[in-house]
Amino acid sequence: MTADFIQTAVSKSSKRTFTAEFTNAAAYDAIVAEITGETNPLGLAEVELGKETYKTYVGYFDPNTSEMNGKVQVTAFSRAEYTAAVTALTGSADLKTAFGNGGTAETSEIGTEATWNVRISAKLGTDTFQISFNRDSMIVSGYADDATLAAVETWADTMPGLC
Repeated sequence: MTADFIQTAVSKSSKRTFTAEFTNAAAYDAIVAEITGETNPLGLAEVELGKETYKTYVGYFDPNTSEMNGKVQVTAFSRAEYTAAVTALTGSADLKTAFGNGGTAETSEIGTEATWNVRISAKLGTDTFQISFNRDSMIVSGYADDATLAAVETWADTMPGLC
């Protein structure tokens, strides 16, 4: 005789793609801060800021030809670390000399090479779920109750940038 699997939970996932990608870090961070704050707009019983990942490239350009001579990838696990790393790499005279003969250093902050991702664990009523914010989309996953998605969707509809 074999043992059967018995369903113990229903887990759903939904994605909202924004009409425009976030290019303003302060606006992106304000939304994350709002939903993880003490007086979060969803009335979450529990909310925890989880893993943060911010990535971009810093390109080094020759001052005479404007050609890119090299690039360095930046990966950080907090906005503060990300900002500090980009500032250090774009301001480094040694790297500008090594890669660009003393030319310029620029970050691809806006464009397909820059990614920002923040994961939030939350509980609304008895429903535990995750929200993942990216520059171009938002994913609500692990929820079982359709009312959870409806609450997140209603809130997101009021937020500039999440439409």
